[in-house]
This record gives sequence, C-alpha cells and structure tokens, in this order.
Amino acid sequence: MKGPVLFLGIGGSGMSSLAHMALDLEIPVIGYDQKNSDITDYLKERGVVLYHSIEEIPLNGIQMVVYSSAINDKHKEVFNRIKEQNIPLKHRSEFMHLLVSKQKSISVAGSHGKTSTTTMVSQILTEMGLNPTIMIGGDTSLLQKRGGKIGSGVYAVYESDESDGTFLKHKANFRLLTNIDNDHLDYYHTRENLEQAFLTYMGFDVPGEAVLFANDPGITSVLKSNYKTIVFEKDFHLSLLVSKEQTYEEWFQYLDSNYQNQMTVIEYEITSDCLYFVFENVKYSLTLPYPGIHYLTNGLVALTCALRLGIIPTKSIEILSRYIGVKRRQEILGTWNGVTVIDDYGHHPTEIRMVIQSLKEKNKANGKLHVVFQPHRYTRTKLLLNELADSLLGADYLYLLPIYSAGETPIDGISSMSFLPLVDKTNTVFLSGLVKEDLNEIQSKLLKGDILLCLGAGNVRDWGTYLLNHQN
Repeated sequence: MKGPVLFLGIGGSGMSSLAHMALDLEIPVIGYDQKNSDITDYLKERGVVLYHSIEEIPLNGIQMVVYSSAINDKHKEVFNRIKEQNIPLKHRSEFMHLLVSKQKSISVAGSHGKTSTTTMVSQILTEMGLNPTIMIGGDTSLLQKRGGKIGSGVYAVYESDESDGTFLKHKANFRLLTNIDNDHLDYYHTRENLEQAFLTYMGFDVPGEAVLFANDPGITSVLKSNYKTIVFEKDFHLSLLVSKEQTYEEWFQYLDSNYQNQMTVIEYEITSDCLYFVFENVKYSLTLPYPGIHYLTNGLVALTCALRLGIIPTKSIEILSRYIGVKRRQEILGTWNGVTVIDDYGHHPTEIRMVIQSLKEKNKANGKLHVVFQPHRYTRTKLLLNELADSLLGADYLYLLPIYSAGETPIDGISSMSFLPLVDKTNTVFLSGLVKEDLNEIQSKLLKGDILLCLGAGNVRDWGTYLLNHQN
C-alpha cells in the first residue's frame, strides 16, 4: 500500500494503535479527530497530518479510509464524498486483518479482562524473543506511548472488542475468551443475542484453537445451553480452564467423550494470592504483582495460550511474576498525606466489584477505602443501575460524580441521583463535578493509611491527579 491512509477518529485507543502499526510499515497516515490529546500529539511527532474539521480533509490521493464505530450518521457527508471518489472504505477491524494477514493471529475477547490478558500474552511472547505484532486497547509500558506495533515474528496478538459486533470477523488462529457478562446491551438488545455472538466467536467449527475460562458463569451458561449442537472442526482444539471445585456436568462429559483428543482440560484452585494448576500431572503456582482473583485467572488464560504455542509453564510463570500492568488498571498515581491514590478504568458492575474487593482485602489492616465513582454513559447507567449500585456497596465511603456522557444525549430521569435509593446514604456524598470544590469535601474524610480510588471510564482520574499536584 503506497498510502496515504486516512483514519477517521484517530484519537481513539484502537484507531491510534492501528495508525502506529501503519506507520511502522512506512504507510503515510492522515488523521481526523475533534480534539487534541497526548495520543494525537505523539502521532503528530511520528509524522501524522492531523485535521480537526472533517470538511477540510483533502481526499485527493487517499488510498484508503479507515473508520471506527464512533464515526456514525453525523458524518454521512464525508462518507458520501469518499464513496463518490471510489476510495476503499474499511472498518478498523477489517484494516487490522490486512495488517496481520501474514502472521498467526491470537485474539483476546471477553466482557472484562481483554486488555490485561492481551498484555500478558504479549509480554510472554516479547520476553521469549518472539517479537510479536501487538495491538492493545490500553496504555502499557510494553509499548510505551502507543497501543500497537508491527513485529517481525510469527504471531500477532490483539484485542477483539465485542461492543459493536465486529469481533465476529476475527477468526484468529488462537481465540481466547475470559468471560461473558451483561454489557453493550444497547447494541445486542438481549442477553441471548450477546451469548450467541460469543458462541460464534469461539468458532468450534473453524480451524484453530480456543482457550476458554470455563469457570466463568457466562461461558459455562453458553456451553451448557449449546453443548448438544457443538461440533468440533477436525482441525480445532479446545482448552478448558476449570476450577477444582467445578462440577463436571452433562455438557462437559458430552464434550469430553466425543472430542477428548481435541481437548485439554486444566484444573486450578486459588488460595490467598496464589493460583495453583495442574498440567501433565505437574502442579504449578502463579502469583502476580497485582491483587485480585481476576488477574490470576487472566494470567491462567494467557499462560495456557503460551503453553499451546510451545512455551513451558515455568517460563510463562516467571515472566508473569513481573507482569507490567496497564495504565488505569489499579494504577497507583501516588500518595497524599499517607493516603494511596489509585486510578482504575472499571465501569461495569463486575469490574467495579472486583477492584473494590481486591483493594479492600489488600488494605484491610491499614485503613478505609474511599471510592470516587463516575458513572459512564446514560444508557449503561439506565440499563445497569441496580447492579452498579450493588457493586459499590463495598466502599467505606462513596463519592458520586455526575454521569460522564461519552457523547450521549442525556436521558430524562437518569443521573447520579438515581443511585440514592440504592446505596448507603450514610457514607455517600454527591459531588459537583468541579474538581477543586469536590476535593475539599473528600479531603476532610481521608486519614493516613486509607486508599482513594478514582473509578470509571471517563475523566475521574483528574480528581486524583489534582489532589496529588496540590499537596499541602
């Protein structure tokens, strides 16, 4: 491809990752995004020509246009201009497949844990000297200031985002699935549609491999509901990860008896902060630098994938003991008067519950957990209000910010005040959304040894960084 390629919505995490990968291949890149950011600044450093007005973009000479799902009906005019000039138009998922088409691909899907698990697989392959192509929907030191890079190795590792259904195009050689939970129901409308999409992603009838964390209730539900119709393609292999306590019900016996030569089953158990698993009659233990059962189970998915690539467990375990983590996933921002300030991207009830439980357990002997929560999107808040409120009950002190709209139109009757009947009113404070004013309220309750957790997918991190930058 001679280029240039135009990326619409280049400031998004997925689109910017693809742009960096194109630059690695020396493809000229032009970008459009409404706002400047650290992401777009770095792209400009690498030579990207950036436009903030979509009408000003010159289309002459453009070889291809790549767009994300954030580019929608509001941009019909530019889509019409592109089509009139017969310029190929590709969704970001299609463009990614063009970039990795000559490598063996490893996709990571799931309602939660995609970014962490993708980073774990990428770290293992990188430290084993395999130089993979990587696309991660988060900021990690593995890639410095970018989310994607082209590697010269055999493998390409990337996240498969289910939010808009395009992950069904990712028929990768290795398909990893961490869990299935109620999310993006604004797109799927029903739980049944969501589960069917994930079942299709697993691809039992497509050559390749699937690694499933089968102890997850969502994955178990899909397998149990569909086991009679599941037929393995002859060149397909399934790795099932199950807890030692899990009951092998009829669905598992059926799969095991019919496809035992095409299956690997790994049993695990978790004690304190350690995960133990057995492979080929050898017992191994996995520990990570980050607290939480979800990190350990994500790690098991990653090292099982590595195992299927021929990397022995002891190597993966040693590498993951130094897991580098991802920005905005239990990221420690600093300390203020003996209070640890942590930022986390969690915005779905399951994610919220996991991070609160992990930090409460970690800090139980030291102090209280203060949670500044910023609800993400009006639609998600409306759909999951009860579940969101329930997941926040573990906080010792709860501070609720106004809803972060992410560009959505407000919904009548839906606001942070909607949580009021569902949370503990004695420890809940509603914040104004003005950082300095809000922190005056929060600081009065913080004591040495406490944790202040900034939680949400919007700009809630700003409350933590402001506190740290304005220390007494």
